[in-house]
Amino acid sequence: MSSEKIFMDFDQNDYIIRLSPFLNKKGDWTGEIMVGTCTTDDNVLSDFDNAQLMKLAHMMCASLPVMEEDAAVRRLLENEVEKTIDDALEEEEEVKPAIEVAGVSDNVISVLFNSKGDKDG
Repeated sequence: MSSEKIFMDFDQNDYIIRLSPFLNKKGDWTGEIMVGTCTTDDNVLSDFDNAQLMKLAHMMCASLPVMEEDAAVRRLLENEVEKTIDDALEEEEEVKPAIEVAGVSDNVISVLFNSKGDKDG
């Protein structure tokens, strides 16, 4: 692993799951990763809340070896990720306005930009 570090801004109460890929001499990922969790030194949450959130982060990390060992768990998580991605894509599509050609006169094309496609807009 490279000794070059990149620092990012995190909120004081963030909990971070860090995936560090192992690379071969050509710089390609070997398929292995180092997984770790951390929070900031400025975290102001109570000891109880901190322990609960760190436990959640550790459980998320523990899902990696479980996915390797249990195909049913892996499929369940893959389906959830795909559903989340599909939902995000659907929301993105809903935001795009429909474009309708309202009319053409000589070299002028009138276009409507609204999601319902009606001329009252």
